[in-house]
Amino acid sequence: MFKKIGQIFLIKPENLRDNLSFYKDLNFSNFVFFREHFIEDFDYYLFSLKERLNLKFLAVDQEGGRVCRIEGNFESPLEIAKKYLKEGEKIVRDWAKRIAFSIKKCGLNFNLSPCLDLAGEEAEEFLRGRTFGKDPNLVKKLSHIFIEEHKKEGIFICLKHFPGLGEVKIDPHKELPFKKNIEEKDLIPYKYLLEKEKINFIMTTHLVISELDSKPVTFSSKVIKILRNDLNYKGAILTDDLNMEALKNWELQERIILSLVSGHNFLIYCGKFNNLILVLEDLKSEIEKSTVLKEKIKESLFIFDKIER
Repeated sequence: MFKKIGQIFLIKPENLRDNLSFYKDLNFSNFVFFREHFIEDFDYYLFSLKERLNLKFLAVDQEGGRVCRIEGNFESPLEIAKKYLKEGEKIVRDWAKRIAFSIKKCGLNFNLSPCLDLAGEEAEEFLRGRTFGKDPNLVKKLSHIFIEEHKKEGIFICLKHFPGLGEVKIDPHKELPFKKNIEEKDLIPYKYLLEKEKINFIMTTHLVISELDSKPVTFSSKVIKILRNDLNYKGAILTDDLNMEALKNWELQERIILSLVSGHNFLIYCGKFNNLILVLEDLKSEIEKSTVLKEKIKESLFIFDKIER
């Protein structure tokens, strides 16, 4: 089972020459690309990866606005929401199609978007402009258009950040935020989209829901049960980047184990690959002897196999 561990990670690729043997040995097949990957000859780099590895999900954060790894003139979701109220649906479809095509043109197949967080212009800097606004009905409608246009281009999407970062003041990139409870309005877009579309990926966030659990959502089986049982979600559940400062009080080894045990299927890690390899080597014997961890990995691989590529 340890030989398949790479398949449940979505990692930031580094030096291909130095890391290729590790990618192969542990079956790393899912990668997330950042702006620096697109500066030089990206086509050749991706070709080299595809030639040597059995690649599956090739992801990028291409939300629009300031969160765009691939260069282009893409308005932010909040700007598009304002234009929609004046100009109608076509402006949203054209924008979403351009974003999806920018990903397809680069040879990728997975956009880590849209953000379903309910947040407007007064949101904290880390979230400002990245959402369609505070109205859950507007968010669900524009997100649905976004998803439809990506599906037309053959691009997977990912709903985030469950259960919602709206009104949160602390940036999880820097510290661990807290929220008292999950409000019904936060779930409206998720419920709507799960009824309308086959959703393959939902990303959680590093956030403590204090009335439910003392642990962050990333480690909380209680919050995952809301997704699985209350929302009847059958697809893959992703962590946000396990390298973020919100989780600094846990060692990386703990982050991996707790994320898996809580019910996450896909672990995003965008830190130094050498650090991850060292931790995985330490975890090898624990994974092989732990029935729970082996079952969680099997469950994740089963979910991935059901996702049509």
